[in-house]
Parts: sequence; C-alpha cells; structure tokens
Amino acid sequence: MTIGRPTLARQAYAEIQSKILSGELSAGQRLLPDELAQKLAVSQTPIKEALALLERDGLVTGTDRRASLVRRFTVADIGEIYEARILLETNALSVGFHAGKIDAGFVRKASDLVQAQLRLMPARSQAVLVKAIALDREFHELIMKLGGNEVLTGWHQSIQLRIQTVRTYSVETYVFERVRLEHQRIIDALAGGRVEEMVAALRDHLASSRDDLIARRPDELPVR
Repeated sequence: MTIGRPTLARQAYAEIQSKILSGELSAGQRLLPDELAQKLAVSQTPIKEALALLERDGLVTGTDRRASLVRRFTVADIGEIYEARILLETNALSVGFHAGKIDAGFVRKASDLVQAQLRLMPARSQAVLVKAIALDREFHELIMKLGGNEVLTGWHQSIQLRIQTVRTYSVETYVFERVRLEHQRIIDALAGGRVEEMVAALRDHLASSRDDLIARRPDELPVR
C-alpha cells in the first residue's frame, strides 16, 4: 500500500514542526528542501508543501523554490502575538460566563490542572518542566473552549504554536510560582462568579507571561 502525497506532506509538516517547536531547528536556520527530503526519506514535493503549511502557521518565512528560514520572532512580534492571545482568551472567558458555562464542574477541572502543576513544583527537572508546560497549555485551552467558536479556537491554536517556538523554557527560566499564583487568582474569581475580576486576572496573567518572555536574555530567547 502506497502513501498518498497529501499524507506525506502532512507527515513532513508534523516532523518539521516538531523540530522547530523543540528548538532542534533554531530561529534563522535555513531549511533546504533537498536536505529535508533526504533526512525524511521523501521527495521534495511533499517537503515544499509542508514548508508552505508552516509558513501559513507563521513558523517559517521565505518559502520559495530554494530555501525557507525558521522564523526569527522579534520583540514586536511577541507583543502582537500576546495582544491577540489576550483578546481571544478574555473574550472566551466572558462569553462562557454569560452563557452559564462556568459552573462547579468547570471550576473543578481548572482547579485540578493547577493542583497537578503544584504537585510538580518540588521536583525541578526538565522532564517535570515538560509536564508543567503541558498542564499550563491545557488550562488555557480549557478557557478557550468556553467560547464555543471553532474559528477563534483555530486562531488560538496557531498563536500557541508561535508562542511555543519562543518559549524555549529551562527549569531556571520557567516561573512556576508566579504561574501557579496567577492561575489560582483566576480560579478564585471563577469560583466566586466575579466576571470582571476573572477577566482582569487572566489579562494580567498573560501580560506577565509576555513581559517575562521579552525580558529574557538574548541567549535565552531566539528573538532579535
């Protein structure tokens, strides 16, 4: 059974995306279709299609017949990305509240994610960091689901991909305690049904994440 080209393109897309998100392919690195084709044991056609998809996602630039580059995000890019993320998540939270979706079950799910993160804090290791970031992402995806809008959720997923390329956290740079406290502030407002407070807490939390990212040293952050 042969694998169709669209499937090969998607497989190549997933493989290259994974290498970008992990930092194996670094910001500014050239992506040559012939080299990638050899490494992934496919022809250049699905590689070029995969690179076009990655350009659509904002992860690579300069897709042409010769080469692409892993996108190098600027500080201004990060500001714009987080501005969009704040708008999307606070909107979803407000919509969910007014639709009556923030009930005891939702608060319990959100709280469980924060408690799971809390249990990881004493064991500071890279493996623990991966789990903590996954729980962080799940917390914010839970908020986005409140909006019930698949188009906005798709935009949010695209934004999350871009953020992940620059959130090359180490155990030293991930601020466990700040994230936990800010998530807890959001949950306290959710549990109390205080919509203005929950939106403000979420906005402040995302702004803090943005500011932490921008403030990191150049050798810790692939931006210019």
